[in-house]
Amino acid sequence: MKRYLFCEYKKTRRKYIFVMAVAITAVALCWGLYGKYNESALKSGWMMMLYQLPLLNTIFMPLLAIVVASRFAGIETSMMKQLCSVMPKQRLYDAKLIYSLSIIIVSLLIQFAAVYIAGRCFGFSGRFPIELYALYFMFTIVPAVEIYVFQFSVSMLFKNQAVPFFIGAIGEFIGLFALFLPQYPWIRNSVIWGHYGALQFVGGDWDKVTRISTFYLMDINWVMFAVSILLCVAFYFIGRTLFVRKEV
Repeated sequence: MKRYLFCEYKKTRRKYIFVMAVAITAVALCWGLYGKYNESALKSGWMMMLYQLPLLNTIFMPLLAIVVASRFAGIETSMMKQLCSVMPKQRLYDAKLIYSLSIIIVSLLIQFAAVYIAGRCFGFSGRFPIELYALYFMFTIVPAVEIYVFQFSVSMLFKNQAVPFFIGAIGEFIGLFALFLPQYPWIRNSVIWGHYGALQFVGGDWDKVTRISTFYLMDINWVMFAVSILLCVAFYFIGRTLFVRKEV
């Protein structure tokens, strides 16, 4: 597998895929962290970020998945038949998935580190709630992997990358729409792009009179967490099987 992973590195090192992933992550961070922080915002800064980040991930992480998956799948468009004649299709699928998924995970690590550094620089009050952010990271990386494995599988099955792009864009819109309908949790639970919101465990209330936001912990949806993990595994095996059986 190391040899196959090294081949993926050689094929993509001048494609600037990691650079694009970092750029998308940077735009998301600029959007999420930009603004003036008053005394109330600084006091509840760590909780405020835990409330805002799932929305940010719903917008930008599916976009990142679309870009990375399409770029990795598109590299072999003109020579897939020749490539599959010299290496097992299962190995090709696994190597591409592992290598490209590492870019997604690194992007999440960059986000995590940037939020911590920004919070310290802005002067967020109190200690850094490492246990809550560990939960946040766990509840972010699982939907991110779930969405990426699905998007990658679709990209590997279609030569025309407009099809997976369209599927991902529609799914992202539905997931974002579901976040603004908390009274209908079944919507975000039923689509993988809504699982960032389904696993959100910090809520917020805004007082119109005082213009102060209050943030609080909510019950954790462990059922949806387990469902997301199961879907990760299911998408992997289904996508891998369909790719192996696909005519090239």
